[in-house]
Amino acid sequence: MRTAALLPLDSDEARAAAGSALELPGAAGVEVLISGSSTGLTRYARSQIIQNTIRSELHAHVRVALEDRFGSAGTTRLDPESIRAAAERALRAAKAAPPDEDFPGLPEVSEVGRSEPVLRWDDDTATLPAQRRADAVGEILDATASDNAAGIFSTSGHCYAVFSSTGVDCFDAFTRCVTTCLVDTGDSTGWGEASSFAADLVDVGASGKRAAQKALASKDAIDADPGIYEVILEPSATATLLDFLAYTGLGAKQMIDGESFLSERIGQKVAADSVTVADDVRNELSVGTAFDFEGVPKKRVEVIVGGVATGPVTDLRTSRKLDVANTGHASGSNEFGPYAANIVLEPGDLTYEELIAGVDDGFLVTRFHYTNVLDRPSTLLTGMTRDGIFRISKGEVGQPVHNFRFAQSVLDALGAVTGIGRDQLAIAPDYGAYGSTVTPAVRISGF
Repeated sequence: MRTAALLPLDSDEARAAAGSALELPGAAGVEVLISGSSTGLTRYARSQIIQNTIRSELHAHVRVALEDRFGSAGTTRLDPESIRAAAERALRAAKAAPPDEDFPGLPEVSEVGRSEPVLRWDDDTATLPAQRRADAVGEILDATASDNAAGIFSTSGHCYAVFSSTGVDCFDAFTRCVTTCLVDTGDSTGWGEASSFAADLVDVGASGKRAAQKALASKDAIDADPGIYEVILEPSATATLLDFLAYTGLGAKQMIDGESFLSERIGQKVAADSVTVADDVRNELSVGTAFDFEGVPKKRVEVIVGGVATGPVTDLRTSRKLDVANTGHASGSNEFGPYAANIVLEPGDLTYEELIAGVDDGFLVTRFHYTNVLDRPSTLLTGMTRDGIFRISKGEVGQPVHNFRFAQSVLDALGAVTGIGRDQLAIAPDYGAYGSTVTPAVRISGF
């Protein structure tokens, strides 16, 4: 449910602010992106609250188009004079910019259509007071029964709007609640997290209990030999692989530049038959907006279907260059290009217990960290396991082991998938509030 009065900015206010710039003399086209957010964050460490912050932000980004070039400028003030001044700065920047032979202009609403908002909004989450955040942290700490737990409990509301002189007029809003918990025994650590658009759907006690159980089970870890093993990746670990897959290769610009596996492998088998990966903001667990940063409606894009690579997400510039449909995934950066911000790995039919039961000799991985790209086209990553890795023997989770460094291609991992869980989990982004990753746990025969 959404109440307009609780939004950081409503559609009428955003439209009125943008209107002062849309008729700018001397411009071939004007586009105004307006965003607003209100975030409450409670942070804790050593099982005590150490920080409480409330932050409200408003931004306007004005893009002015000329025939073969554009310029942009921004402001944090939404009065007509400030928006108009930003538009005039953007016009001056456009006049001074070098010609851009690939500049496609601004999207025409007659061409791209209008978006229907997702409105994944919850009033209670948008207005949760500091005391209730503190109470939630208290519930997490009670569940851990630990004097050394750390993490966050955060609630926020966000709205985005795009208006242009070419007829684009769209507005959407979402809320988000995120909780994380790290329990440290001194000898071992454990992790729990949860997120949703609604605070009532986040079981904070369960995230704390999970972290404590992982930490206690990880005590007295032993060394294990490095090698190629069968693994169960829990959703947090799987989400890391999917996020890096999106970053390294699911956008059309990376494909055009030859940096993506899609540059040469569209139509080819790149994953197991059971693997379907899509960008889908309308998945019931996803959190995001119905349009991109150019105001183009987002389409569900299946980038891998039944293990076969089908194609990238696009924006106006790359869709014109490739002569394909614009899928509505502009990131706001021409340098980076379109981005798949709402990745979903379609679920399988196995329970968590059934996934584990299928492993004769391998490891259960809670999550990864310090993950970095070694090679983009091959999706080769390196990083570390963290906060609980356990030996699996004959379908039973057993002895904890010390963390591994890994070197693994995401595509090779997806190609070795032998089981996918039926229960998906929504993972919030590590940085910023835009987008989400929805994934179950997976079983991989060689990692």
